[in-house]
Amino acid sequence: MAGGRKREWLRKKMATAVAGTPAGAGGQQQSPRWALRVRALSAALRRRRHEHGAAAGLPRVDFLRRLYESVVFHLLWVIESAVVLATLCFFFLRFGFRL
Repeated sequence: MAGGRKREWLRKKMATAVAGTPAGAGGQQQSPRWALRVRALSAALRRRRHEHGAAAGLPRVDFLRRLYESVVFHLLWVIESAVVLATLCFFFLRFGFRL
């Protein structure tokens, strides 16, 4: 018989919940508790996406930043090598090959 009491309690609870909403809402207004749950769920999903995004590989922004740093590093390395080689060539052409 506990099922009957539970059903009656649920029916009374739903009747008071519907009676608590404004007349024109038709039961579609969210309660503050429901809004808090939705906000907490979306925040938890954002946190999870942020934390577990690194586990699946580098995030796209991080990957592009590292690619850019790598390209700039190698480009500067090539430019520096060319400058050093040009300085050596100038030295040897200007002063000859004797030390």
